[in-house]
Amino acid sequence: MKNHDSAPTLNGEVLEDYCLSLQQLCHGATAEPEFILQLVEYEVLVPQGGQEAEWRFRAEDLARLRRAQRLTRDFELDLSALALVMQLLDELMELRGSG
Repeated sequence: MKNHDSAPTLNGEVLEDYCLSLQQLCHGATAEPEFILQLVEYEVLVPQGGQEAEWRFRAEDLARLRRAQRLTRDFELDLSALALVMQLLDELMELRGSG
């Protein structure tokens, strides 16, 4: 049986919450960059970073992108309707979390 008191100490950096590039986000959701650019324009996704090449997305943005894809596909929503539905879903989740 090993003595856990002598276990080595792990050192390293904590990864930033924003770690996915635009290309990684596209790959993770099998999405076209143009669709993601439109979602950013409608503030469905809000990347960190100034220029498009510097954009970083969180893991939760990947889930949000997939939800947006499903809503667009299943309900044939245009981008302005999608943005409204996503905003309402956000508010609903916030209300449920504060109850």
